[in-house]
Amino acid sequence: MKAPTIGAAIASTVLVVVANNIFVAAAETSKHTRTRLLTGDSYIFDRIFASRKPEILLDAESHGLVWTEGPLLLEDKLIFSDTVGNKMYSLDLGQSNELQVIRDNSGGLSPEDEQWRAEPGSNGLALVSNPEGEASTSNEVLVCQHANRRLSVLNLSTGTMESVASEFNGKRLNGPNDVVLHSEEVEDEDGTSETRSYAYFTDPVYAWLEKDRFEDLPYLDKRVKNDGPGYCGVYRVDITENSNDNAAKVELITSEMARPNGIAFDENDLIVSDCCQGAHLDGCTSGISRWLLFRQRAHVSHADESSWLHSVTIEDKVSPEQSTGGCADGFAIYRLDDESATYGRRRRRAKHVLIASCFGGLCIVDLEVGEVVARLWTTNNEHGGCKVSNVAIGEGHVYLTGSCGILTLPLRRRGSRSGDDDDEGEAIIDPYAEL
Repeated sequence: MKAPTIGAAIASTVLVVVANNIFVAAAETSKHTRTRLLTGDSYIFDRIFASRKPEILLDAESHGLVWTEGPLLLEDKLIFSDTVGNKMYSLDLGQSNELQVIRDNSGGLSPEDEQWRAEPGSNGLALVSNPEGEASTSNEVLVCQHANRRLSVLNLSTGTMESVASEFNGKRLNGPNDVVLHSEEVEDEDGTSETRSYAYFTDPVYAWLEKDRFEDLPYLDKRVKNDGPGYCGVYRVDITENSNDNAAKVELITSEMARPNGIAFDENDLIVSDCCQGAHLDGCTSGISRWLLFRQRAHVSHADESSWLHSVTIEDKVSPEQSTGGCADGFAIYRLDDESATYGRRRRRAKHVLIASCFGGLCIVDLEVGEVVARLWTTNNEHGGCKVSNVAIGEGHVYLTGSCGILTLPLRRRGSRSGDDDDEGEAIIDPYAEL
């Protein structure tokens, strides 16, 4: 559904980049090429990673996991959700590799819904920080809850869970999916400014999934219309400490996306993925991976108008026959270059890429050129059959959640070249966002 706040009346330019290049051509011309694990620009991929083959850090089957999501690095632990198993876990990344359940019924499932909800658990997670970017001393984590249909904050020290956002304009949300924090300067009526913290989150259809109909079908959109807000949306809520009216601060960013899913900031640009899988969705079917970029307006003409303007769409389209599924779900933003480079009098910003779940597995999305430049076909059976749901970066590795549990890929070290096996140098592990 198209957003009422972003329409033809707005003077904006939307760039759509469709990458129908090497991937489709490979499927049509070479069976061998189609089954390769890595396709695309191997040079860029090898600048990021020290290996082309993900390793299973935590096997889903042996640990009773179904669909892992929301990876969040917290010191030496990886916190994540199982949306189907309805639990939140902590995995020790040190020598013990201990796996602990830190929250049962993490999505807030009620007994009356237990018979039908397919994905009742928690989903996306984000560490609460103050407007200066410092982490909360009480280990508070924002939690997207499917069954409770709300964004909540969990205190890991006390175990208490409190609602942050559950409705918009008097209607309940569908079920928040992913969340990211962003600090912004806000000017008060008296002209003074202060820094406030906002939680930006997506609200697609997946909390409505039923056990007997566990796929993207038209019934989901009917539930959204009849029992939800009427659309799939992207929102933000003011979570600044000591704010007295958080409930009134939920704002709609856009309702124009079919299946808004992963969300992150590239500096001040908001990026949201569109998880295209349903055959009934016009322009959002299997084989399409899509990311939308939004930029904040300098001025808003009326109260109901979104302060964010859709500016760019990056879209990649391949034949759905090339793989067994997957979509543009969660992602992380990665700074490929160490620092901005100077060319003569011009200073170029360091190249940023998305390390993103996508159709077929894992994609590298070049934000400068606006296209998918490399892809690991992890969903193909000959490469493990692992669908990727989300991405976290840290501790010298990229961590991938999804159908196989927790996968990991080592990051390339600074100063090393593709093919080097030494570990000297410092890992490039400074992402702008982790989702």
